[in-house]
Amino acid sequence: MSFRQLWEGTNNDTFFSRLDGRTKLCVLFLFALIMVIVDNPRTLFILFSISIALHIAAGTPVYKWKVLAVFILFGLWGSVASQALFFAQNPRTPILMLISPTFPVLGALTDGLYIYQEGIVYGAIQGMRSVSMIALGLLVCWTSDPRQLLKGLSSWRLSPQISFMLVTAIRFFPVLAAEAGEVIIALQLRSHGNKGRTRIIQHLPYIVKPLLARCIRRSQTLALSVVSRGLFLAKQQSYEIWDLREKIVCLFLMGIITAAGISKLMYVLSQQGLYFGVLRIVYDWTKLYL
Repeated sequence: MSFRQLWEGTNNDTFFSRLDGRTKLCVLFLFALIMVIVDNPRTLFILFSISIALHIAAGTPVYKWKVLAVFILFGLWGSVASQALFFAQNPRTPILMLISPTFPVLGALTDGLYIYQEGIVYGAIQGMRSVSMIALGLLVCWTSDPRQLLKGLSSWRLSPQISFMLVTAIRFFPVLAAEAGEVIIALQLRSHGNKGRTRIIQHLPYIVKPLLARCIRRSQTLALSVVSRGLFLAKQQSYEIWDLREKIVCLFLMGIITAAGISKLMYVLSQQGLYFGVLRIVYDWTKLYL
């Protein structure tokens, strides 16, 4: 397994790989909206479980599961740790004191450092949002060919330049990972075959220049290829027909998320004094699930 295989999409003949690029992008966008709308921890956990279940259904390889696990663990841990230490809202309940206010220097500067119970919960909620989006985003990248996404963006009459830049950004990450792997191997050879992490860390300052040089060369090659093929020329293009069933599913999901957004907006307005008695069921449902 190479660094490039770790990040780039696969050509497996699975259901998710056969989906139209527009369907994947639409679902990803709608999923991002619902993650912003929802604040309920249980609903967020259900959405996170759905993203993990989609990986299972797509047959994500084991080595990519390891990458996903690293993103999830570090994302949740970072969010929970930061909010637990620096939660500024009230009320907040300290459950552990790390630095006493009477501690020399640091105590006076920080007024004491505590771990707050409400901060842990808030950090878990925010972390669940981010890792859910990361999980679904990686699923789209791992089950999509860049050309598939480029065709989908172009069919929406998006500017060819913008579409190409977005797809190139997705494609650039696995290429950059492969280049970094080659540079690390070269550094290991320079260190007389020692593969310890200490040797790699010692050579980290020397990674930037060769990576930058390789990226510049690839950018020049890519620019020449784009110009020679006339990708940005104004000409009539033929687009693939979007499958009707996939379009209906996207419209259905869009309707559900629009309704959820309106109900959340009405609930927020009711908290500000704009209350309608006939919408009490909507308020209760929103408070319970959103």
